[in-house]
Amino acid sequence: MRHPLFASFAVGVVAAVLVGIAVTELAARWIFFSLFVGIPAGIVAGVVATAVTYAVLTRRRAPSNSPE
Repeated sequence: MRHPLFASFAVGVVAAVLVGIAVTELAARWIFFSLFVGIPAGIVAGVVATAVTYAVLTRRRAPSNSPE
């Protein structure tokens, strides 16, 4: 992949938005200001998704010693 940082950032933004909306809607039943719970949850999910995606996309495979 040519631009793993850009792809990782895009995945992180999408994850943050989706998790933020999902947590906000789930918490709305019990918490009046559920957005204050959804925003931090979305940020954490976005950071984790960005880090994991970047690590996976930039991982180098070890050369195999097989004669094939």
